[in-house]
Amino acid sequence: MPQPTLIVERPKIEGLGDQPHFVKAVTTEGGKLVHLSGQLAPKGDLAAQFKTVYGNLKKALAACGATPSDVIRQRVFVVDLVPEHREIVVAAMMDFYGDGPKPTSTLVGVPALIVAGALIEIDLTAAIDR
Repeated sequence: MPQPTLIVERPKIEGLGDQPHFVKAVTTEGGKLVHLSGQLAPKGDLAAQFKTVYGNLKKALAACGATPSDVIRQRVFVVDLVPEHREIVVAAMMDFYGDGPKPTSTLVGVPALIVAGALIEIDLTAAIDR
């Protein structure tokens, strides 16, 4: 059986602190990168849209032979982001990634997205050994 070619590390960076829902850095060597375009859900409140978008991302990951545990980078764009949204964002991320490894993450507030009614857009990068 061939040896895995993918090495993924999540180094601790002194002085930057830890978060339960993302890491500060991920390095990869070997393997294959999967880049998923931003996914939108133009219906529902913020929590419902997170559920739909992360559900669609799971389907896209599976189609590429990946799972949420393979995600190394995510970018989350939220319309009219305010501090009160933090609990919804963190809960959605923890539900999607579960107890598995966490990716790096960027959360950006935006005035609008290209699809009317869409409150969030998320794109992902995953690293797989396939």
